Formats: sequence, structure tokens, C-alpha cells
Amino acid sequence: MRCFFLCLLFLSIFTSCVDREKNDYKTIETIESKLRTQQDLSNDSVFAEQLLQAYRIFLSSHPQSSKKPELLFKYAEVLKGQSRWLNAVEIFHQVHDKHADSPLAPLALFQQAHCFEKLEQRLTAKNTYQEFIRRYPEHPYIEQAKGMIALLQYSDQELMQQFQE
Repeated sequence: MRCFFLCLLFLSIFTSCVDREKNDYKTIETIESKLRTQQDLSNDSVFAEQLLQAYRIFLSSHPQSSKKPELLFKYAEVLKGQSRWLNAVEIFHQVHDKHADSPLAPLALFQQAHCFEKLEQRLTAKNTYQEFIRRYPEHPYIEQAKGMIALLQYSDQELMQQFQE
């Protein structure tokens, strides 16, 4: 009888954790949906902050979730959208470093290189694009990465002159 009650207690705790994860994920989906359908762009930052908070809550509450790589990637994308380049770099790094088997890992590395460009860290961006090419030689973004490396050798002024010519 005692074993039965212990099993019942364990089962109720387990199901409540699963329900909580589903509810937390639904919260994220709701905010994402609101952000996508936003017509008044002045509210974008409000929804973006709500979404970042929802990502943080989910990721800290459910560290073993199978949705973690996807949500980390989305989290970094929102940070990137807010021009929070360094924060985005850190999160993209987590995706491709700690979740290398995720289909999002290659794109996270590519996006990390782009953030380094925005931070005007050209050498780091170049090295990151080269790492992307080395690690994912069959990825559809290979040609883009090669093109970005070629562009990184020019200053902004030199690029402007080339486009004008």
C-alpha cells in the first residue's frame, strides 16, 4: 500500500512538471504570435521584452527540455533584433557549442559571425565564418559565408566606393 502511494505521488509530480512545461511553452507561443502580428511597431519592444522574459523563465525552469536549442536560438534572434549583439553572440554560442547535434547549430554559428560584424570585430567575424565553412561544408549558406569573408577585407569607405563605381 505504501509503495502504491509513493508511486502515485511520483506520478502526480511528474505530470505536473510536464503540464507546467506545456503551459510555459504556450505562453511563449502566445507572445511570439502577438509580436508577429504587431502592426504598431512602437509596441514591438514591449512584446520583445515580454518574450525574452518568457524565454528566460522557460529555459531556467526546464533546462532539460528538448525545446531548449530552439528557444535559445529564438532568444538570440530577438536579442539580435534589438541590436544587443554581444548578448546574441553569447546565446548563439550556446546553441552551436552545447547543442551541436541540433539542426540550428550551423545557423547559430553563422549568426554569431554576423553579430561579430555588427560589433565591428572583423577578424573574429572572419574566423567565425571560416569555422562555419570548415564545420559545415555542405550547408546552404556556404557561399554567403565565403562572400562575407571577402567583404570583410574592405573598410566601409572602400565598400561604398566599389558600390558607386
